Amino acid sequence: MINSFFGLEMGRRAMDYFRRGMETAGHNIANADVEGYSRQRVEASTTEPYTVPGMSRPEIPLQIGTGVKVDAIVRLRDAFLDAQYREEASLQGYWEALEQAINNIELFVNEPAGEGLSSALNAFWSALEELQKRPENSAAREGVIQSAQSLTVFLSQLARNYDQYRVSLNNDLKLSVEEANSLIDQIAALNGTIAEIQAVGGNPNDLLDRRDLLVDKLSLLLDVSVASTTDQADGDFKIDLHGKTLVQGTQSRHLVLVSMAGNEGYYDVQVEDNLFDQVSDPSVLLAIVEQRAAEAVHSVRVNRLATETAWKVGSTGGLSNVTSPDQALNLRGSFGLQVSSGGVIKNSISFADSGGRVLGTPGPGEPTEYSFRLAAGGFESVVTVKWNSTDNRWDISDNLGNTNSAGSDLYLADLEGFVNNHYSSDLNASVDSSRLVLESVDHNLISMTDIKGDLASKMGLADAGKTVTIDVVEEDTLQTIANKINSAYAAASGSPSAPEEWLNASVKESIYGSYYLELESHVVGEAYRINVLGDEGGSFYAAQNLGLTDGSGRTNVIEAAEDALFLFDGREYLSSSNAFKDARRITPDDGYAASTLEEVSPGVRLTLQSTGDTSITVLHHVKGGKILGLLEARDDIILSHLDSFDELAYRLALEFNAIHRAGHGIGDNAELTGISFFKPLPSLAGAAEGLSVNSALVEDSSLIAAASGDGTGHSVGSGDGSNALRMAQLKQSKVLKGRSASFNEFYESFIATLGAQGQRARTMADNQRALMNQINAQRQSVMGVNIDEEMMDIIKFQQAFNAMARYITTIDEMLDVIVNRMGIVGR
Repeated sequence: MINSFFGLEMGRRAMDYFRRGMETAGHNIANADVEGYSRQRVEASTTEPYTVPGMSRPEIPLQIGTGVKVDAIVRLRDAFLDAQYREEASLQGYWEALEQAINNIELFVNEPAGEGLSSALNAFWSALEELQKRPENSAAREGVIQSAQSLTVFLSQLARNYDQYRVSLNNDLKLSVEEANSLIDQIAALNGTIAEIQAVGGNPNDLLDRRDLLVDKLSLLLDVSVASTTDQADGDFKIDLHGKTLVQGTQSRHLVLVSMAGNEGYYDVQVEDNLFDQVSDPSVLLAIVEQRAAEAVHSVRVNRLATETAWKVGSTGGLSNVTSPDQALNLRGSFGLQVSSGGVIKNSISFADSGGRVLGTPGPGEPTEYSFRLAAGGFESVVTVKWNSTDNRWDISDNLGNTNSAGSDLYLADLEGFVNNHYSSDLNASVDSSRLVLESVDHNLISMTDIKGDLASKMGLADAGKTVTIDVVEEDTLQTIANKINSAYAAASGSPSAPEEWLNASVKESIYGSYYLELESHVVGEAYRINVLGDEGGSFYAAQNLGLTDGSGRTNVIEAAEDALFLFDGREYLSSSNAFKDARRITPDDGYAASTLEEVSPGVRLTLQSTGDTSITVLHHVKGGKILGLLEARDDIILSHLDSFDELAYRLALEFNAIHRAGHGIGDNAELTGISFFKPLPSLAGAAEGLSVNSALVEDSSLIAAASGDGTGHSVGSGDGSNALRMAQLKQSKVLKGRSASFNEFYESFIATLGAQGQRARTMADNQRALMNQINAQRQSVMGVNIDEEMMDIIKFQQAFNAMARYITTIDEMLDVIVNRMGIVGR
């Protein structure tokens, strides 16, 4: 039989449910504007009816309900929308970081509407055009100096602004990592509190909301993956970063800022307990690893460092009888000059048709003597092949005293034997498929030039550089000879027309008070070897008397250039600089000439320190979020822009100096050539910050070489502006991007690229914000608090509470009748 107080218990349960419902609605309203709060709802269910089926069940019809019970107070969330929100939040953080970075960069560049670098360039070209019209006018000359200084100051300041912004981004990165670590610690601490409450049957909704909000904020910074307790067998709440656990229950791992020596001490972001060294042996090399670099482990062997010098030729002891650069030398003759080199391997043409025979018995009128210079690195020899009419054979000899004899025919094998017998420490020779193959033992670039006759050319082994003949007459001085050499640059069709093809001549004073002629290649590197040739008969009389060679034709090298030699993942490269991202690969595709620059490994920049073996580990722990955006802006975008500035500055100095050195000044400097307009830059690295006008020109504008030479070592005249015109015409010359763009076109292309980068970042950031707003609107439709709905719930629960109160009152009245009134009639 049902207990008489059964109705009161059912009412108590119902009132408890309605009260909880009103309290929950009030809690929702109170937190309606709290960030991250999820709407809560009371989940209720009917209690078990009376009675349940069984053998002892009383015999009453059907079942009687026993009321309601509160199962839980739950928060309303959609796990799918949460996951989608966090995934898109990572992308939003990434694109907003890039958007902000590029917006700041655009302020530095101040193009196209502002007075930027393009305006400075145009002002410089205009000043040169004005100088061409009035080469003797001091105001025009000062105008060139001032416009050039403005250009260099703007370019160097632009580069410094970029460098300073890299520092700002690095500091911002540090703050973002500290924020991420703080969020990670807070999440781990909340996990412990949540677990304690859940262990005793509690439902910590507000703490779960707090944790989800922290995860949302962390997702803006990093592309983390979240696994809830229901997803894991161990019941732990986990956050991982590409397989590296950041949070597991109450345990946490921090992000670590690792200073990269190769990247000027800027930070890489790695996960605690997963730290690694980007370079295994920093004493061998340093590396900058950009975010675009593919993950890999690269092996590197550095066999040789670059000297980072230009070739210099001359006799530092001076010419003992020359006590003035303007002293007539009373010398007549000629000599040739060539700036060139070959590859680390040289292959002759095939002599299969002649069975490997290079020369036969000379007939009437045919040459009986040939000589050529063979050089590689610090090795140099002048080889002579001469017909011995007495013994009816070809003899091979050199300036080092080595001799070999061949037969009446000279075969490839004879030359192979001579090289291997006498030069084996520097060169290896072999005959392959009727071709003579010369290979440098140390993989230096091999140079081979004809001195007398054309044997090297006939064999297809001669360097391809352009040769200029310099005629010397009795009236010539060291300065006029230097002027003839300098004026040969781009002087006529077929003459050297690129800085890489020519050199600069200057008169130097020795420590003994005498003077000598010094030749220096325009460009740093082993490939620009200066080859001094004799006259048409192969005589070095003039060159020897000028101190350029000795009597045997051996070059008097003051300073040699040697390229860095290294292997990267088994690929062999040469580089004229020890700091680079592009190097010249040694490959059969160009006949082992190593003449084409290519990116060694996309996104990896190297600075060679010493010889040895090392490895480079490219591993990105962070692949999304604001932190990735900061890393990419700092290392990828800014460095690529600095590359553009460096290339523009380097080519401007190189091209402009080459032309300026060929011209003459005015007044006391009318007979002077070889003066650089800009301070020479040894390499691309840091060229933008290092670009400056030669201080000698700033002090004396008469040194500006507006006039050309007359071919005799003298100026055409102070009123001549032809060389200034050549300098002004650089505005239209295609000298950048593989000689496909002029300076203005190159910079305009850069501006277009920057504009495209900015537009892309802004568009993607706007799209991500719109997408995030849409997803958040969907989330809020589930988890957000609607005041009107909560007010309706309050009214509903209030009415239900009142109704149940009336029900309890009625039950109470019934019990009162039973207890106090029933059975007292008739007493």
